[in-house]
Amino acid sequence: MVKHIVMWKVEDHEKHGKKQEIMLKMKEQLEALKGEIEGLLEIEVGFNFNPAEAAYDVALYSVLKSKEALEHYQNHPKHLQVANELVRQVATHRVVADYEI
Repeated sequence: MVKHIVMWKVEDHEKHGKKQEIMLKMKEQLEALKGEIEGLLEIEVGFNFNPAEAAYDVALYSVLKSKEALEHYQNHPKHLQVANELVRQVATHRVVADYEI
């Protein structure tokens, strides 16, 4: 199995709204991918409450069957739609970690 963790910093956006609205949209759209993409076993999106400058706003935690399933997820049209039409437009910073267990 593979764990895929991503964190983003986001800001208000002219098209997508205020930061809090954006964060809710990200959670809703990303978590809606569960059951839609083969190999995606779990997906969870949470919001940071740590006030530190180094903290990120949104965290995604997901579990996939394999490295191949991760690649399939990353290239799946439904994932790309969320990534291209929302996340990449609103994120100012992004970090990611992928590891096998």
